[in-house]
Amino acid sequence: MSNLIADIGATNARFQRVVDGARTGEIWVGETARYQTTENMLSDASDALATGQRAEDTKDALFAVAGPLDRDGSITVTNTGLHFVPDECARILAAPVRLVNDFYAVASGVPFYQETMRIGGSNACEQSESLTKAVLGPGSGLGMAVLTQIGSGGWTVLPGEGGHADMSPTSHLETEIWSILSQESGQVSWESVLSGAGICNLYRATSLMWGAQPEERSAKEISEAGVSMAEPVCHQTMELFASLLGCCAGNLALTVGARGGVYIAGGIAPRIADFLRSSPLRRRFEEKGLMTDYVKAIPIHVVTEPVPGLIGAYYCLSGSR
Repeated sequence: MSNLIADIGATNARFQRVVDGARTGEIWVGETARYQTTENMLSDASDALATGQRAEDTKDALFAVAGPLDRDGSITVTNTGLHFVPDECARILAAPVRLVNDFYAVASGVPFYQETMRIGGSNACEQSESLTKAVLGPGSGLGMAVLTQIGSGGWTVLPGEGGHADMSPTSHLETEIWSILSQESGQVSWESVLSGAGICNLYRATSLMWGAQPEERSAKEISEAGVSMAEPVCHQTMELFASLLGCCAGNLALTVGARGGVYIAGGIAPRIADFLRSSPLRRRFEEKGLMTDYVKAIPIHVVTEPVPGLIGAYYCLSGSR
């Protein structure tokens, strides 16, 4: 018998089997947008991972899905609309299935990640393992969660949807960017500027602010040209992205008292980790007026694990948090 874990985002869905309590090496990756139904996705994943294990040999499963958990235990992927219902998933796999928010899983993996890059902060905070930690991650969207200890019961994860809270500009430049984006879409959330689509939004708004016609560029193209300083508007876009990420991360740290560190995961940050180290990220994280000394002590950790969502799903499945 084996278990099945998954990290299902708006861009990619990753599935992996757990055999005899250990994650296997094979990971099936599918493009989430290709699937109109959960049945097709689960069937493809089960078939692809069935080597030596028939699909009906699944003992139970846990899926981390990029959306808020509804009261009935179901989750809809926020940016695609794909709907996961535990009973339906259990019928397809002939095994019990539990669903959790994707950043609930990412936060659950924080105590176990081996690959992270620290940016600033105090050694004392890092060594105090029991202090509250905050997690956020720009990718297809912007996930957030909090990891805290209540009594002697071990870690407790508090998931949230802070990525959809209103972005707060703190400079004339950011106010102008906000104004352009607000005229286009009404609400400007943190996710509107701190995600793959957010990078495109920032590039478009920065181009218009400069009086230039924005070119058709993907988030990957913008980030690569910006990090390498190959194109001025792209470079300012990525500097602005890092500034806003630092501001947002600092706000989250203050809101939840994350003195044990802020962990930045998601699909974007690991790819530009070296750029983030030298960017305005840390400076903007610390610019908090009367609370500047408070946040100066808090370390930022960029999570560089290849599949943090699957690692977190594994520990959710095992109950070892």
